Amino acid sequence: MKYWLSSVALVLSLSISAEDGFDEGFDDEVIEVIEVVVDQAPDSKGDLYGSIEVEAHYNVSNEKDLSSLKTLVDILGEYKFDNGAKLSGNLKGYRDFVYELENRSVPEGYETEIDLNELNIELEIFQDLDFKAGRQVVVWGKSDSIRITDILNPLDNRTPGLVDIKNLRLGRTMSKLDYYMNDLNLSVIALHENRFTKTPTYGSDFKTTIDNATNMPSDSLDNTSLALSLTGAFEGYDLGFYFADTYVDKAYLKDDILYYDNKSKMVGAAYNQVIDSFLLKAEAAHFEQIKYNTDVNNTIDKARTDLLLGIEYSGIRDGSISYEIALRKIHDYEALINHVLNGYKPEKEYQQALRFNQSYLNQTLDFNAVVNVFGNTGQDGGTARFELDYAVDDQISVSAGVIDYLSGDNLTIDSYKDNDRIFAKLSYGF
Repeated sequence: MKYWLSSVALVLSLSISAEDGFDEGFDDEVIEVIEVVVDQAPDSKGDLYGSIEVEAHYNVSNEKDLSSLKTLVDILGEYKFDNGAKLSGNLKGYRDFVYELENRSVPEGYETEIDLNELNIELEIFQDLDFKAGRQVVVWGKSDSIRITDILNPLDNRTPGLVDIKNLRLGRTMSKLDYYMNDLNLSVIALHENRFTKTPTYGSDFKTTIDNATNMPSDSLDNTSLALSLTGAFEGYDLGFYFADTYVDKAYLKDDILYYDNKSKMVGAAYNQVIDSFLLKAEAAHFEQIKYNTDVNNTIDKARTDLLLGIEYSGIRDGSISYEIALRKIHDYEALINHVLNGYKPEKEYQQALRFNQSYLNQTLDFNAVVNVFGNTGQDGGTARFELDYAVDDQISVSAGVIDYLSGDNLTIDSYKDNDRIFAKLSYGF
């Protein structure tokens, strides 16, 4: 165990500079301290686990054929100090060999990536007061498929529809203070790192236009954001209230530069309740202002309200089925917002997600189907994913599936329609 932990720390110290923007969140001295601490850690106080995977994508609707052949590493570790403090980390990385095999040009960031997705320390100040600092993932809301109040962490969305949101969240450097009062939890969060969703870049399967230059807020004290949550877990139901004053994960264009200083206050709430075999979900969020482009140089600020209702039925043996629908309404809407730079946003945008999961063969074979569409009748397009996952043993699993990119009236979503693919993955867990 000591060898593995020290090796991971050494990889982090050598490779961290490869992650864009991360050098502003941590520095080499911090990594070196972690390496020394972990190297001296007794095996009983630390744990290391994760997976190594080989994943291939074959496009069936265009000429790219084999479009990805990756090896991926996902390593998680934690170490508990004698005083009760806990150090946690998550290192992710991959290498895509398709660009060498096919002699293709490489979109920026697509061939090799190393990402220290989480690195934080957590300690108990008092019996009812905890503090956690560092790069971390904080999940708000109750939805499994559609983000309404879950706004604190950006996503890696470079291959739309491939995996669920829970596997897409990117860590963000925060300081979080948690106070526990019986069934309630009050969280006060300072957001130090301004990190945004990774979207397809020029030359990838999902983008054929040249990338614009970007201007992102620095990770300075002046740009530190604030977030608050009050959540409760009660008998039969959960309830949460949220507030954030932070940058919205939506850029706007000005002078051929994409700006990410799109700041807004958000208030929201989330609720779920168990009734027999049903789980009911509801979320709401209101954004004070969001910048939308009216043309390539001008923007307007508009408030937006997002609502979600969902239901999940788990009365199926070894399975479940769920449906969620969301409505995003832009207030005081103007027709010029329906622009390519805003993703052709209508006044009222509907999003629907239908999910079915079923296990077979003593829960060694899992079937998952997820359909995610936009529009009140699905007319704006979306994605449909069908996947089988078979556990060979406790460590090895294989999975295969297909993603169908559904065409529709929304021109941005419709542009993905020729990227239908078959995918397969071999995973070794340790």
